[in-house]
Amino acid sequence: MLVVRALALLLALSALGGCAFGQKIDYRESSPYIFAKSDATVEISVIDERPYILSASKSPTFVGRIRGLYYNPFNVNTVSGKPLSSDIQEALRRAFDRASIRSSDAYSPSRSAPGQRLLVLKVREWKMDAYMKVRFDYDISGLVIDENGREVATKSAKSSGPVADLISAGSDALSTVVNSEEIIGALSPSSPAKQSATPAPKAPANQAYDQCMRRVGKISDPTLRASSMSMCDDID
Repeated sequence: MLVVRALALLLALSALGGCAFGQKIDYRESSPYIFAKSDATVEISVIDERPYILSASKSPTFVGRIRGLYYNPFNVNTVSGKPLSSDIQEALRRAFDRASIRSSDAYSPSRSAPGQRLLVLKVREWKMDAYMKVRFDYDISGLVIDENGREVATKSAKSSGPVADLISAGSDALSTVVNSEEIIGALSPSSPAKQSATPAPKAPANQAYDQCMRRVGKISDPTLRASSMSMCDDID
């Protein structure tokens, strides 16, 4: 099955009538760039709270609809055949791996293992709808929980509007949460001892590099985003 990625492809499929049936999207590819730095393992839990999933009116693999020539809807599901929550969890795991941060599936949804951090992502909405345009709706929130079950940070984000690339749109949605100041601060704790051991002249450069990468991470076009990352390497 084809993977639906861009508006042009969706419009072409709609023009072919029945080809709208059976389309799939691979949100495992929606891995954002992670700006957090941590020596601790981050446990990841993604919870699907979409109301039509909880009511069992839709399968957990459901990610949206493509409409045919007569506006008749065809369900779009995950490429993996696994629940959307599993695909998003895989996208986050890949993102932490690229950031050289150890990650694992959460053992408990309410507390982390000793010395670790638990990142819980709750998905209240995550759906595309394609006809003459492609709309992507999401409503998600991230929570960081420590080993005592204490919530140390939370960040919510939601949006609804037209997009050109669903994979990039999914990555941007996740980035809005995991790269927020609240979540980064909770995943990147630093003790006074570590702070004093860091040479003072290095701090502004690190901050400048991180700020540069944050700006690059907001670029929606994946090719332009990847090519722009090299600009930050010149910041010493």
